[in-house]
Amino acid sequence: MLLNSLPHRACLFALTLLWIAPAVAEYPGRGPIDAYLAQRTATVESRCLTEPLTGEQWNAQRPELERQLRDMLGLNPWPERTDLKPTIVDRTEYDGYAVERIHFQSRPGLYVSANLYLPSAGEGPFPTILYVCGHARVKEDGVSYGNKVGYHHHGVWFARHGYVCMMIDTIQLGEIEGIHHGTYSKGMWWWASRGYTPAGVEAWNSMRALDYLETRPEVDAKRFGVTGRSGGGSYSWWTAAIDQRIKAVVPVAGITDMRNHVVDGCIEGHCDCMFMVNRFGWDFATVAAMIAPRALLFANSHRDRIFPLDGVIRTYQKTTKVYEALGALDNVAVHITEGPHKDTQALRVGAFAWFEKHLKNSTDEMEEVARKVHEPQQLQVYVDGIPADQRVTDVQEWFVPAATAAALPTDNAAWAKRQAESLQRIDDVPGAVRNVEGFALQSVNETKRQVVGTVAFRHLEIDSNSPLKSFAITAVPQTDKPIEALKVCIGSPDEQGIRFTIDGEAVQYSTADDELVGLEAVAKTVASENQAVVFLMLQGDGKSRWMETEKETTHLRRRLHLLGQSLDGIRVSEIRSLLELLAESAKGLPVAKSVEIEASGKEACMVMLASLTNADVSLTLRQLPENLADGPILLGLSKAIDLTDLLALAAAGHPLTLDTSDNEAVRQVRAVAEPLGWPLARE
Repeated sequence: MLLNSLPHRACLFALTLLWIAPAVAEYPGRGPIDAYLAQRTATVESRCLTEPLTGEQWNAQRPELERQLRDMLGLNPWPERTDLKPTIVDRTEYDGYAVERIHFQSRPGLYVSANLYLPSAGEGPFPTILYVCGHARVKEDGVSYGNKVGYHHHGVWFARHGYVCMMIDTIQLGEIEGIHHGTYSKGMWWWASRGYTPAGVEAWNSMRALDYLETRPEVDAKRFGVTGRSGGGSYSWWTAAIDQRIKAVVPVAGITDMRNHVVDGCIEGHCDCMFMVNRFGWDFATVAAMIAPRALLFANSHRDRIFPLDGVIRTYQKTTKVYEALGALDNVAVHITEGPHKDTQALRVGAFAWFEKHLKNSTDEMEEVARKVHEPQQLQVYVDGIPADQRVTDVQEWFVPAATAAALPTDNAAWAKRQAESLQRIDDVPGAVRNVEGFALQSVNETKRQVVGTVAFRHLEIDSNSPLKSFAITAVPQTDKPIEALKVCIGSPDEQGIRFTIDGEAVQYSTADDELVGLEAVAKTVASENQAVVFLMLQGDGKSRWMETEKETTHLRRRLHLLGQSLDGIRVSEIRSLLELLAESAKGLPVAKSVEIEASGKEACMVMLASLTNADVSLTLRQLPENLADGPILLGLSKAIDLTDLLALAAAGHPLTLDTSDNEAVRQVRAVAEPLGWPLARE
């Protein structure tokens, strides 16, 4: 077994990219949210390849695992394999090899620029390496030459040693510059809700590169290998896991485990291309195990701060269980070299030796190292400019389509079928139909009481089955009469704190003062209508606020995504749990004959989801968004359902009052409410 390891700075992009976080944050301890993340990490770890298994058991479960992984990469169903439209720009002969400058379209307009390195001597067809590139920026005078230029010396080595090697650009840092930074720094949280990750695009481009290589007479398609470092190491994992054509794999610095990413903070050094939309809650050893029993070499250096050695070894050790079950332990090894996250000769020699052994059945000594010999201009593909019909720069908008609803039916039988289908589509969206795992409210504690007029205001701390707590304020008339109605108001964060709406009137909560502003007015409203009110502060806002800065909060939210959850999924679970506690007349919460829940904006969409399993509430919803793109963000939600169907589910199951918002979803639901007998009112 080769012994070497290197954690990898996949998407840190070193000095080249924007808004780079420290490679591994010190993570000083942020109380409940840190404890929750550690708890969820332990749960994910406990399910990852921890039980003994046989080869038969692994082979039986692998098809479902592949379906899940494809889904989490945005590749389920498979995109259509459209015409690649390959174009060879030119071919140039060098000493011992030739280089072709090529582009093809993995989907219409999704251009992939590549350099194809071909041996000048020897008899083909040759073993063939797909080289997927890490984040090396090569840009001069505003012209991007692609990250393939930064790694070209590896392609030269392969060609000089009897391999065909195709080196492809990525969508970020390629000749056509797309983005990998949606949630990392651009606030594009809708990527997770859509089920989009650039990791899926990179895997698809790699698979289509193999499709092209299969057409070349120089290529032995039965001897495909894939390698790359940093981001390219990651794409090696994705591609080999879902494409059985690949026979040997050397991901260099492209993987570590959930503990490194979440608890140790390595996620802060990685952009979105490093991760699947992990709604099935995998740890990364499962990805690695998908390659078994094919030849796999983990390659890492010992001081890589983004892919620390301990996590790489843990991942390797779990992966070997599957190789052992399949009787293929000789096909997996780990190669550890001295050094930081860097493309070193020592790492590359180990990779070369692995391919020599498994694609050429050779164990000869390596006599030549890879050296850079080309200028960027020699390898540029789009010498006449970027194609006008390219769709690389907006691939995130269309690669994984959002759900769209057909017109709502007007007869009850058709609606019942549509309703069942909608619920089924969101059944495995974490938090959509049932609480996210590990979070449910349980008991109520009063922390502060204040009486204004005839109304008592109580500050509540609500414990959950996790380290996270929820906070609410109740307003209850002090009267001998039974409370007629209970209103639950869901707040929306703003610059001052949290803004609630009660009967259409705004009520402000000040985070600084931990108090509702204008208690007298609230008390007057509550007393005059003999109703109790619960003002619920959603997780991450108000007293449960996690961090002060947007950047810190961003990476906490990304940690949740990596664990198969989301902040908004927890918030939906929070609302659902509160409704369950109210239905149980939990001690510390007011009791009334009827319950109404009131919310605006994306929080109104959270209410719709939270009430799907609770029919004994009425809903008042205001200022509905145009669609689900901006929230709530639940992993895969807007891929599975659109706002029209979600609003229809709410209208069919509850007395529903809408304000005068006029968008397509509201128009459709209003049009069918009467023929379907839905109790829909307008303010």
